[in-house]
Amino acid sequence: MTMLRRRAWVALLAVAAVPVMLLAVPAPEASARPNFQAPFPCGTAIRAESFGHAPALDIFRNPTSATEGQLLVAPAAGVVNQSYSSPAGAGNIVQINHGGGWFTTYIHLQARLVDVGDRVQRGVGIGRVGHTGETSNGVPHLHFEMAVDRNGDGRAEWGYPNNERTTPVFNGVTYGQTNSQSSQITSRNCGSAKDEFGVFRPSDGSWYTPGTVLTTNWGEPGDLPFAADLNRNGIDEIGVFRPSTGNWHTVGQIVHSNWGEPGDLPVPGDWNGDGITQIGVFRPSTGDWFTPGTVLRTNWGEPGDLPVAGDWNGDGIDEPAVFRPSTKDWFILGRTLAANWGEPGDLPVAGDWNGDGIDEIGVFRPSTRTWHKPGVVMQSNWGERGDLPIAGNFN
Repeated sequence: MTMLRRRAWVALLAVAAVPVMLLAVPAPEASARPNFQAPFPCGTAIRAESFGHAPALDIFRNPTSATEGQLLVAPAAGVVNQSYSSPAGAGNIVQINHGGGWFTTYIHLQARLVDVGDRVQRGVGIGRVGHTGETSNGVPHLHFEMAVDRNGDGRAEWGYPNNERTTPVFNGVTYGQTNSQSSQITSRNCGSAKDEFGVFRPSDGSWYTPGTVLTTNWGEPGDLPFAADLNRNGIDEIGVFRPSTGNWHTVGQIVHSNWGEPGDLPVPGDWNGDGITQIGVFRPSTGDWFTPGTVLRTNWGEPGDLPVAGDWNGDGIDEPAVFRPSTKDWFILGRTLAANWGEPGDLPVAGDWNGDGIDEIGVFRPSTRTWHKPGVVMQSNWGERGDLPIAGNFN
């Protein structure tokens, strides 16, 4: 990124005006550095170039042609303290305060997926790579800076040489120590936590995960459960779709009113990769899939199919899928996820069971009170007949 010369001159003039005694005061140290990962989904191959502005990095996808529009995810938990657009300068900009004086800044974004004040967990979508702003030179890339708030003003300086910028560290490896450095990196930003399974017990309105009571006396017989991260904080909330009223509830809140029909099956997902889960339904009678105001898919699926949604390839976007008990097959559009796996009576779930950023299928088998994924029994002797399964990151 071209240096912002005006800001550099302002900084130099400010330093020149400070008495020598003040310049001798040491800058405050930050707290221990968070365990930063690369700001790209798990397994993404990237190339980081320091060019002539180390320790800042310009980051590209491998292959470079895949850079534009690539999803960016938070490298560590934090709070968004800057999110704005500067078309004549650096374009779309996001900065995250990770606590302890540590900040990361993302520049030239195609899209900003977070607002000031948003709390984000590691692995949550924050933007998409682009080439906005005049200083991008029209080349799609992420200009990335890591910094320490040494003057205690609650933000980090960026875009020009200053004593707050520091060498980025991803997965314990330091980059950008010198100019003209090129590094090949595979992202190990593989989620902040593994998903776990749980149940809604309509008979008494209780919600459980193994070893934990999530809540009690909430929900009604006939409610259909779901779990969703509705506010991009990295934690899934429990909820229900109530077909009798067409209302969608989380604890203490109606998420959506008068939407959906009796016979619809709830299937929430992050349909656009913005890090927020949206409610959705599969309508077996027509084979249609909806979110409020949008038709996701038409004429796909059969009566008797049971829906799930998941990020099956780690790109940050969920896709609908079905389990077909009549054939024991699992499908997404255009391909078979799994063949001849599961049994009639199994209830499907999907989750990131190992924290690698990719969802896997699973089932709750009420007849044996066991939980399975292909080749593995995840839990034995847990749950009851009549329980309805959910899956998510609940902690």
